[in-house]
Amino acid sequence: MNKKSNLFKAFSLMSLFTLFSRVLGYIRDFFFAFLLGATPLADSFLLAFRIPNFFRRLFAEGAINNAFIPIYLSIENKKNNIQAQQFSGSLFIFLILALIVVCVLGELFMLDLVKILAPSFKEKMQIKTAYLASIMFPYLLFISASSFLGAILNAKKRFLMWAFLPIILNLFMVLGMLLAFYNSLDITKVLAFSVTIAGFFQFIFIFLRIRFLKIRFIMTKPKISKNVKSFFKLLFPNLLAGGVVQINQLVGVVFAASIPGAISWLYYADRIVQLPLGIFIISISTILLTNLSIPKHQKNPNNINNQIEKSIEIMLGISLLSCIGLLILSELIVDILFRRGQFGYGDVKATSDAIKMYALGLPAFGLIKIFSTIFFSRQDTKTPFRVSFFSMVLNVIAIFLLIKDLGHVGIALALSLSSWVNAIILYIFIYLKGYWKLKFLFFKKIIKLLLVFIVSINVVDALEYFIIYFDLVDTSTLFKKVLLLSYLIIISITTFILFCIIFRILSIKDLNRNKLNNLFRGN
Repeated sequence: MNKKSNLFKAFSLMSLFTLFSRVLGYIRDFFFAFLLGATPLADSFLLAFRIPNFFRRLFAEGAINNAFIPIYLSIENKKNNIQAQQFSGSLFIFLILALIVVCVLGELFMLDLVKILAPSFKEKMQIKTAYLASIMFPYLLFISASSFLGAILNAKKRFLMWAFLPIILNLFMVLGMLLAFYNSLDITKVLAFSVTIAGFFQFIFIFLRIRFLKIRFIMTKPKISKNVKSFFKLLFPNLLAGGVVQINQLVGVVFAASIPGAISWLYYADRIVQLPLGIFIISISTILLTNLSIPKHQKNPNNINNQIEKSIEIMLGISLLSCIGLLILSELIVDILFRRGQFGYGDVKATSDAIKMYALGLPAFGLIKIFSTIFFSRQDTKTPFRVSFFSMVLNVIAIFLLIKDLGHVGIALALSLSSWVNAIILYIFIYLKGYWKLKFLFFKKIIKLLLVFIVSINVVDALEYFIIYFDLVDTSTLFKKVLLLSYLIIISITTFILFCIIFRILSIKDLNRNKLNNLFRGN
């Protein structure tokens, strides 16, 4: 099997692992919604969980990976394996020490942090939230260390373990809820301990994988070398630039805390929207970063342009197709997944409305990932940092303007609007710096994709209305609702692909493994 096939296999398995993790995640959310719904206790736990999970998304889905890989591959390109091992070893020790300090400070000032994030919470609820967050905060240490080891594996084009790790977290949380439910224990407390224990095992698993593959990094007395300085120089802007969507979401939570149930509604909505983002888009950007960071590839503009165009094309195709489903079927999806126990119809409607607003920004979320990757591969973090900061300010202004009339829906809409501005400005700077230019033929293909999206969403919407209005499918039971959702999903996918063929975006020949493998060409 050649390298091209290996890369396609890696993408496929990454997506499969991520899909399995998301399914487990929805099982987790199913139990959580059943037991706690959108109650104040649910808001309390979800805010507490947001604190370490925010850092997980920030580090795991961007910062460490983006800062480490270009430097590490640059050292390896010089055939200096010992220096590469010393660099990774020193960096690992520095990160562990820094994380320990952060964890200690976090534990000491957790209540103050909660008061900042949720000033509208009652004092008793703030104390409860801080207690739960304190239990979970060591998760930050474990997941950040795991993220660093995952970055080493990604640099070696060993992508699968990092995609496998979230499965451990979701599994432990599901088991924790079952344990609490059958033994009449405090569900939120057991869940909090489950998160921290899961983080420990995530680190153990990836560490053992590193040892099994005999990937070495020399852990001697840490030295602040030129490469270490370069890493931290790239890391800190990355925290903002690479995680701007997550940061804006956290800002949204601060505003949502003033609306009873809003934290929960936005959480459930985000979980559903994250499915296409997590399965495909993050996988694409991870592999793309590794390919674009290889020095020999940077000397081949045609190869770089091809990889970027293929990445954008597939990302837009997946995100626009996902938008069709999320905009039309969101209420049915939420109803199937969560409407039971403490989660009523009002919660379904509120969550569905938030999903629709998040869905409008889904293509922008994907573009930000890919555009940021282009900058990171060139070790340019200043530009996306500045753009991200502007996006954050815009997001806050938009929330202020929208929340009064739209409530939690305005928070979700503000995120989508600020993300589109972020993506557009990022491309402008990419063009001005000469990193990549949008060719007319590729622009024409994007326009066609948008037309396909518009036509498809109207066709699927009309078909759904026809089915429901004439009562063609019985929805009296959960099983029958799932059947209806399955029909509509199949119709959506078929319609989208059919119109892609009609508009000559795709041909039948494009729907095979060899064509898809073009995305991952490494030479």
